[in-house]
Amino acid sequence: MPWATLETTLRADGEVLQYAAFFGALAALAALETLWPRGADAPARRRRWPANFGLTLINIVVLGALPIGALAAADWAQMHGWGLLHAIAPDGAVAFALGLLLRSLVGYATHVAMHKIPLLWRVHRVHHADRAFDVSTTVRFHPLEFVIALPILLAAVAMLGISPLAIIVYEIFDAAMAVWTHANLRLPARLSRALSFVLVTPDMHRIHHSAHQPETDSNYGATFSVWDRLFRTFREAAPDRLSKLTLGLETCRDGRAESLPWLLTMPWRALATARATGISAASGARNRP
Repeated sequence: MPWATLETTLRADGEVLQYAAFFGALAALAALETLWPRGADAPARRRRWPANFGLTLINIVVLGALPIGALAAADWAQMHGWGLLHAIAPDGAVAFALGLLLRSLVGYATHVAMHKIPLLWRVHRVHHADRAFDVSTTVRFHPLEFVIALPILLAAVAMLGISPLAIIVYEIFDAAMAVWTHANLRLPARLSRALSFVLVTPDMHRIHHSAHQPETDSNYGATFSVWDRLFRTFREAAPDRLSKLTLGLETCRDGRAESLPWLLTMPWRALATARATGISAASGARNRP
């Protein structure tokens, strides 16, 4: 199928396919993780899921209200011949492959920034406050995170000149991968290791959700593992240790982690704590409550 025809087809149904990929993966992996769980103790779904999926519903509304997305930035760059890939003008297949890789690099870099910049960490820590790890953790983000990340994404897509087709395909792929990487799923060790040379696996991302900060500061990738390997943020752990990892944040080990109102106000509570103790928001310790 010619590239233009494929783009036209996917553009017409891209949003439907994205939701189908997300909710299809969510249903399938939610069932599979009950059969082959990685965690030593099954995550307490009844306690955690109302808050996690409550954030999901809020975020669907927020995402729907955002005026433009990455596809609009890709269209603008293509129309004006703007950005790196338009400047070097590779052929269709190469441009598509480079577009997928560069889009994943943008996600990696944004994720690193969410951890390293204290103000952004105060928002992103809502995701890491979950004391367990399963498919519901996929959608446990503060709505502000999407508002903050969108301008970064739009600018990066335009500057890199990522094609609209690459953006559409990546977003469909990423919708399923986001659920996959958060699944509490025990894969055979050899299979997990083999997949991790190309893709982010549940075991890789489980380490990222460890309460031990050096492990939290690793495995930032969302789709492809190449960037973690290239920038030396890749980390592995033995299967027996993976099953016993303490997850979440050391400073949030109680029922607050399952309270939707508390999670929605968590960034401001952190700022209030920093002001009360004389620590600036820009330099506050990352693991402060």
